[in-house]
Amino acid sequence: MRFAAVMLAAAVAVCSSCSNLKKKDEVGPPPVIRYMNLKAVYSYVLNKNRDALGVRKKLDQKLARAKELERDLDEPSGDHVALLDEYRQLASELAALKGRSKYYKGIILAQIDRAVKNTAKKMKIDFVINIGDELVYARKEYDITEDVLLEITRIDERRAPEAR
Repeated sequence: MRFAAVMLAAAVAVCSSCSNLKKKDEVGPPPVIRYMNLKAVYSYVLNKNRDALGVRKKLDQKLARAKELERDLDEPSGDHVALLDEYRQLASELAALKGRSKYYKGIILAQIDRAVKNTAKKMKIDFVINIGDELVYARKEYDITEDVLLEITRIDERRAPEAR
C-alpha cells in the first residue's frame, strides 16, 4: 500500500512536469530581435588586419591587370605569346592570392561571429539580422553594430600580448 502511494505520487509529479500537460495558449516572452550592419563590421575588422588588407590590395591589383591583359589579347595586333605567358603567370598568382584571401576571410568571419554571439548573449537577444538585403526598415535603437564593434575591440584587447 505504501509502495503504491509512493508510485502514484511519483507518477503525478512526472506527469505534472511534462510539457504535454501545459496549456497551449501559454506564450512566453516575445523574442528579442536586433540588427547589425555586417558590411561595416567586416570592413572595420579587415582594416585592422594588415596582412588581410595587404592580400586584398594585391588581389585587386592583379585582377585589374588580368582585365587589361584580356583586353590586350582581344586586339588583333600585339605580341600574343608574351601576353599569354604573362596571363598564365598572373593566373597562378591570382589563385594563390585567392586562397590566402579566403583564409583571412574565414578568420575575420569567425571573429565577427564570436563578437555577435557574445553581444547577443550579454543583451539577451534571440535573433540578429543583417541590415543588408533582408531588412527593409528598422529603428536605430535596434541597431547593435556599435555593440558588436566594441565587443571585437574587447576581444582584441584580451588577445593582445600586453593583456597576458
